[in-house]
Amino acid sequence: MASSGNHGAAKAKDLRVLLPFTCDSLRIPDKLAEEVGASLDDSVEVLVVGPRNKVRRVEVGWDGDGAFLGCGWPELADACGVEGGWFLVVRHRGRGLLTIKAFDRSYCLRELGIPSQQGQAIMSGKDTMGRPQFISILSPDSMEKMLIPAKFVHHYFLKEPRENSAIVLGPRGKVSSIKLEMKRSGIFFAGGWSQFLSSHPITEDNNLLIRYEGESAFTVKVFDPEGLLIQSSQHNFEIQNVPTLPGFSEGQKKPNGCMDYSSKASKTMSCVYNIGPPAWVKKKINANTIENHLALPASFCEAIGLLEACTITLKTSMRSSSYWQVVIHPYKNSSHRVMSGWRRFCRDNGIKVGDVCTIRVLEPKLWYVFIAGP
Repeated sequence: MASSGNHGAAKAKDLRVLLPFTCDSLRIPDKLAEEVGASLDDSVEVLVVGPRNKVRRVEVGWDGDGAFLGCGWPELADACGVEGGWFLVVRHRGRGLLTIKAFDRSYCLRELGIPSQQGQAIMSGKDTMGRPQFISILSPDSMEKMLIPAKFVHHYFLKEPRENSAIVLGPRGKVSSIKLEMKRSGIFFAGGWSQFLSSHPITEDNNLLIRYEGESAFTVKVFDPEGLLIQSSQHNFEIQNVPTLPGFSEGQKKPNGCMDYSSKASKTMSCVYNIGPPAWVKKKINANTIENHLALPASFCEAIGLLEACTITLKTSMRSSSYWQVVIHPYKNSSHRVMSGWRRFCRDNGIKVGDVCTIRVLEPKLWYVFIAGP
């Protein structure tokens, strides 16, 4: 048996899979096994991070039914305190190192290695578990509206003032407003939910990992029927950087001054956008962005009417009276740059390298900024 670090695992793709828990062995997608260097003729050992960050060796094998985690897995599962009916998100960090998140029967995130009774209490502490998360195993009933797990609502959602709608950021970077429906049976994502699913597209064969960012805002990751995390490029659609404008239908000539933002440029700037309505732009933050300015595509700014230097008001919560004012400057044959006031906005909101800011244009000079961690 070889060690995964000696195989092609250095080319890791940060693969993530969502799987139902089993004790004696854990079936994994063949793609994950191949990424850590296992094959029908060659099993390998991977390192799996367990409770208290203790690393254990687990065999990745292959049989007639496919790939699995075998020798070493039952002991790791026992140490993690995982039980039947739970789900796991297994993530390959590179060079054969795997990490695990566990979701209990309520579909809520649970810390590894904590007994069931104690785990109920720890769930309400954000410090030990990071941002609150839950999964949704989609069914026909959840395509029109989706029930938010009662335990999640009790521990997190009811602790904050609640609007009658939620902001949901999908895997395409599109921000959607979803109406919340309150019933005796619980709280549902309702109005706008089916449109959100169909626009990505998400079907009942998919499952979701939903992370709560606070302020009634959520981010959604999508897994395919094999359990593999679907990246944006895998959805069989292209992000339309210059979609329909008011009074401009598909097939017509694009208006003057409205340029395509090429995929090459998008990769360079880690930025995608939609001119809407609603208009939004999604930008990955780097060190230069924090220390100097936020660069936005000129075609995006021009399309929403920003043709000259002006002051923009930024908000991170519609319930709070807090706001920040920044100045945006157009540069000929280049991007528009948000400069004066931007560094303070980053500092006040704890924006870090690797964060993703999604800006929704409420009005040309009033922007809602949704900040999500990497």
